[in-house]
Amino acid sequence: MNQLPPELAEEAPLDPAAERVRRKMVRLLAVSIGIMFVGIFAVLAAIVWQMGEATRTTLVDARIALPEAFAVAETDLSADAIMVRGTGADGAMMLLVFDRATGEMTARYTLGAAPSER
Repeated sequence: MNQLPPELAEEAPLDPAAERVRRKMVRLLAVSIGIMFVGIFAVLAAIVWQMGEATRTTLVDARIALPEAFAVAETDLSADAIMVRGTGADGAMMLLVFDRATGEMTARYTLGAAPSER
């Protein structure tokens, strides 16, 4: 009745060969965890750096030249283009597309009825 249960009994010391293997495994575990933490911190640093880069903006100083007697009705802005909708001097509805960085016109569309086919 004086015997302790097996889980509470002290373990016998390992033989020297098994102790060397155990120490190598503990060292391998520590190195693996260290490499994993370095990798995780590198990924997090890259994400934070990219987010910081995305928030920086540069001031664009460009002049957009509209045609003579063009009445602007609506504008729209995308990542690399500016679209201006309005009516020209002849009363035709037009869409003008400008490069956002330079302010140069890249496209001009005249809206109207398509010619009828016979």
